[in-house]
Amino acid sequence: MSPRSLLLILTACLGLGAQSPATRLVQSIPVETALADPKLPFAQDVWLDMVRGAKASVDAAEFYVTSRPGSALEAVLIELEKAGARGVKVRFLLSSKMLDQDPASVARLRRIPGAEVRSLDMAGVSKGILHAKYFVVDGREAFLGSQNFDWRALEHIHELGVRTSEPGIVSRLARLFAIDWAFAENRRMPEFPPQPLLSAHPKVELVASPPFLTPKDIRPSIEALVDLIDKAQQTVRVQLLTYSPISGQDHFWPRLDNALRAAAVRGVKVRLLVSDWVLGGRALPHLKALTLIPNLEVKVASIPEAKEGHIPFARVIHSKYLVVDEVHLALGTSNWEESYFTESRNIELVFRDSPLATEAARIHDRLWNSRYAFALDPARGYEKRKVD
Repeated sequence: MSPRSLLLILTACLGLGAQSPATRLVQSIPVETALADPKLPFAQDVWLDMVRGAKASVDAAEFYVTSRPGSALEAVLIELEKAGARGVKVRFLLSSKMLDQDPASVARLRRIPGAEVRSLDMAGVSKGILHAKYFVVDGREAFLGSQNFDWRALEHIHELGVRTSEPGIVSRLARLFAIDWAFAENRRMPEFPPQPLLSAHPKVELVASPPFLTPKDIRPSIEALVDLIDKAQQTVRVQLLTYSPISGQDHFWPRLDNALRAAAVRGVKVRLLVSDWVLGGRALPHLKALTLIPNLEVKVASIPEAKEGHIPFARVIHSKYLVVDEVHLALGTSNWEESYFTESRNIELVFRDSPLATEAARIHDRLWNSRYAFALDPARGYEKRKVD
C-alpha cells in the first residue's frame, strides 16, 4: 500500500474529508463463493433501503428487468409496488431490445399504481442500446453500478456499484434520465442548453456515453478512462466482463489498449482481470498477446456453477471498474469495447483522491488472488464457456 493511499484511509477515518461517507461502494457476490467483502453492504439490502425510503419519486434507467419467485429482486419489486401505492411516482426506462427477457416483470412494473414505463430505442440514431444501470430516489440519492435489474445480479454474479448522495452526481444523473426519458417518447435529439463547466479534474465526476446523446459539459467516458490510465504512476487494476480492441468484423479500436500498453512500458504494474466469457472469443488472441508485455498481467476469473445447476447468463464477474495508484477510481456500466463508448448509453463515476479507490483495490486483490482466478497462458488453448 502506498503512503498516499494510507493517508487517504487515515483522513477518512478521522473525518477529515477526502471523500464523503455519503458515497459507498456496494457489492454483489455469487452465493456459495468466498468473495464477499465484510466491510461492504450488499446491493439487495441497499436497493430495499432506498426504495423503502422513497417519499416522492423513483426514476430508474435499466438495461432490462428479470425476476423469479423467491429471488432477492422479488423483494425489491414488492417494495416498488408499496412505494407506488403510497403515492411515490415511479418511472422506469428500459432498453427496447431487452423487453422480451421477462415480459411478466415488465408488465408488473406497468401495474404499479401511477407508474410509467418507457423503452429507449436508438434505431435510426445508432446501433447502440440503453446499457446504463442506475436509479435516482427523490432527487436526493442515487445508485449506479454494474448490477442489472436482474435477480441473478443480486445472487449469482460478481458486481460493484455505488450508492451516493453527492449533489453533483445525483443532479447529473437526474439530468441524463430526463434527456433519455424525453428521447424515448419523441425520438428527437435533445437540445442541450449551456451549463457551467466543471473544473478540469473535480474530485467526483460523472462521465457518460455516447457523446451525441450527452451534454457537452459532461465528458465522454472514454476520455476520462484514458486520462486516468495515462496519469498512472505505480499501479493500474482493471476488472471487466469483457475486453476487446476489435470492433465489428475487422475494425481495430486501440484507445484503451494503447493506454494500458503505454502504462506498462513506462513501468506501471498493470493487472487486467476479465471473465471467462472471453474464452473462445475473437479477442482471446489479443488478450494472450498482452500477457507478453512486461509489467502487464492478465487473469481470467471463472465462478463455479451453483449447487442448483446451470443458471443461464450467471456465475460470472460482471463488475466494470478501474483503479489507478490505489487513489483514483472509475466505476460504471461499460465493458471495454468500442460500441459501449461510441453508440450506447453508459455512465461512469470518477473518484479522485478517494478512499473508495483503496476499497476497490482490495476487492480486486481479493478476486485476483482467489482460487477463482487463473493467469491467461498464451500457449494454451481454451474451450468456450457455456453462457446461455
